[in-house]
Amino acid sequence: MASFFANCVSNVTAVASHLPDLFRHLSSHNMNILARTVARTLASQATEMAKTTNATQSQESQSEQNPSEWPTWKPGSKRTGLIGIKLGMMPMWMKNGTRVPVTLIRIQECNVIHNKTKAKDGYDAVQVGAVDRHKILRVRRAQLGHFARAGVNAKRKVWEFMVSPDALILRGTPLFAMHFTPGQYVDVKAKTIGKGFQGVMKKHGMKGQPATHGVSLTHRKMGATGGGQEPGRIWPGKKMAGRMGNKYHTTKNLLVMRVNTKYNILYVKGAVPGHKNQFIRITDAIFKPLQKAPPYPTYFRQNDKDIAEDLFAPDVHKPSDGTLEFVTSKK
Repeated sequence: MASFFANCVSNVTAVASHLPDLFRHLSSHNMNILARTVARTLASQATEMAKTTNATQSQESQSEQNPSEWPTWKPGSKRTGLIGIKLGMMPMWMKNGTRVPVTLIRIQECNVIHNKTKAKDGYDAVQVGAVDRHKILRVRRAQLGHFARAGVNAKRKVWEFMVSPDALILRGTPLFAMHFTPGQYVDVKAKTIGKGFQGVMKKHGMKGQPATHGVSLTHRKMGATGGGQEPGRIWPGKKMAGRMGNKYHTTKNLLVMRVNTKYNILYVKGAVPGHKNQFIRITDAIFKPLQKAPPYPTYFRQNDKDIAEDLFAPDVHKPSDGTLEFVTSKK
């Protein structure tokens, strides 16, 4: 550390000597103090980075050497979720020939940012970030320090997931699509597509007014909104015209049909809220819990050579199986 400190002092002094009149008014004593201050700051940052790197490497090596020491999943355990990006929709086929629409969600640059514990914060949670932000000028300084402590790049989206006490994950750990297994159910949450200000027929599905028989210019109106003298007001929560969409909505119990391990893509049965490139919050389904042990607390990459590029649910027809053919029985 002493040699590193001396090198920092010499480097700062050498760089400052080549700068313009910005430092020429300083005396040699002041220049030495400035160089030592900068070197001390660099040394402390290097020490923290070295400690973080050593701790991460030791933790990873210990986890790889002793996988039996990882916490075991049991019914009722709560894992962290993932943050994905909606790519679009496509069809898939079941083995019985049924055509099923699926939504593609990509898990891109997803890392653990921070852990919250019950002793310090009152609850156990894992903070997850996704998609690196390349324009650092748009990130606040406090956020930069928060990401730097995790050893990851600044993220575009950060979400928090409440977990069991034994499901906390080391900061900086990458998360993959294999966190979810084909055949399980998930809940997805995202902002719906904004439709702007809409009337009651489009927003709430009201019938509207008659087309003829004395009705003029009020065909799409909602009609009466309440009583006159009693109650003399409109009840709170009355369905009326207003802004439609652009609100968080959770779609529950969606089946994971397929997992692409190469590009980290989830194929989820059905529609998912939001437009393309929308951030999606994915968690294990609450009302259809897991029946068998998933990767707990998450999937850790060890030997990817033994893993297939695509994993399918049991009843899903694989593209490699050939064309589906059905023969009609003659009566």
